[in-house]
Amino acid sequence: MDDKKKNDIEKNKEEFESVCDKEVDGENIEICFICHKKFDINKDDESYYRHGKYPMCAYCAEFYGYYR
Repeated sequence: MDDKKKNDIEKNKEEFESVCDKEVDGENIEICFICHKKFDINKDDESYYRHGKYPMCAYCAEFYGYYR
């Protein structure tokens, strides 16, 4: 890969991590690792961390629930 692509990948990775680390007024905003939708992991719904690491929104958690 050329340097421009590597820099873009690193920039996107840093952006993704900064969005995932934000916690505002008791909300923990995450990005679903399947559909890339922003959601609050602290809501009382089906959202959870897959394997303790990958955030899944309620929609994807319900859809892929049979894998649990």
